[in-house]
Amino acid sequence: MAVKVQTTKRGDPQELRNIFLQYASTEVDGEHYMTPEDFVQRYLGLYNDPNSNPMIVQLLAGVADQTKDGKCQRNIWTDYYSSSYPF
Repeated sequence: MAVKVQTTKRGDPQELRNIFLQYASTEVDGEHYMTPEDFVQRYLGLYNDPNSNPMIVQLLAGVADQTKDGKCQRNIWTDYYSSSYPF
């Protein structure tokens, strides 16, 4: 019995860039970044309650913050999403 494998195409880098810029609120030396709040609360839509524990937001954002500097960088974000999700 043959197994069918469904593949997805990679996300378009320009479209991914536009999505990233829609949520990134910080710019340093011409480079845009998502803060932990941008990533978790605005992009993912999680922990938006005013009583949410800010440490949980920081912890979840740490997954996307590969350099652990408190900023989610566009190149890391788009590399991940272009290989993982179709757009």
